[in-house]
Amino acid sequence: MLNRRYLRIKVLQALYSFYRDDRMDIAIKERELKNSVDKIYDLYLYLILILKELRNVAERTLEDRKKKMLPTAADLNPNTRFVNDPVLLKIDTSPLLSRLKKEKTIVWSADEEPVIKKIYADIMASKDCETYLKAESVTFEESVQFIHSMYKKHISENEMIKHFLFEKNIHWAGDYTLATLCVFKTLKGIKENEEIELLPLYKADDDYDYMVTLFRHTILDEATVAPLLNDKIANWEPERIAAIDMLLMKMAITEILTFPGIPVKVTLNEYIEISKLYSSPKSNTFINGILDAVVKDLKAQNKLGKTGRGLIE
Repeated sequence: MLNRRYLRIKVLQALYSFYRDDRMDIAIKERELKNSVDKIYDLYLYLILILKELRNVAERTLEDRKKKMLPTAADLNPNTRFVNDPVLLKIDTSPLLSRLKKEKTIVWSADEEPVIKKIYADIMASKDCETYLKAESVTFEESVQFIHSMYKKHISENEMIKHFLFEKNIHWAGDYTLATLCVFKTLKGIKENEEIELLPLYKADDDYDYMVTLFRHTILDEATVAPLLNDKIANWEPERIAAIDMLLMKMAITEILTFPGIPVKVTLNEYIEISKLYSSPKSNTFINGILDAVVKDLKAQNKLGKTGRGLIE
């Protein structure tokens, strides 16, 4: 679910917070880092479980129609294809989702039911849904395609849904796109005769250790990294160098020195790309030049700690 670039960004945010907190407490900020990453999985679950809420609203709506004082034939014998959709049923009855919903207290509040009802009404009024409901038969693959399309058009960019979630956690605004992409991937991966499989939070088994180690060593190895960097920025006035740029360069040098299995080129490219997202337009050129100079010195002094052509170049 979370790739290394995303983890680097999370570490960057945690370090920025650390250096602006008078307590300068590594343990506290490390817990906050882990919590912020764990919460992304909660967002992912909220965005999947909205489909469970949607099916429940659909089911209650059909039942309410039957209880009308003067129900029509359509009210008494409604089209139940949506509430019986196999993908929605898998989500609604998934033991894994039920367990995680309880463990993590994933709750769509009663205040949000009008929003879910509005989404349901919009879906029912759409041409795609009309075609889906009127089809003589629907294969499981067509159901997956319909639910995926419906989610994309009516849920993923719904501003009311975003408002509800961002009120729960303001940091989710920056994680929302990733979480929705993971929901799309999960929906496309649902198989007819298999239980739903959720994406793991970390893509690789060692990603958590990578994240924590990068965070700790960027702080703890300051005495080693700072001189390497200061030597290259001596002609620059400190106030002219953005704090984010300094952090990115410290992280990059720390990563080069701490993780022998990560190629130098990968590290440099990653931090240059991150600078394009989080710093000034010219920062990537500045960071690239400084880091290139530091790497040349480390290589000349045989301090890279990497072996193999692909890891060094």
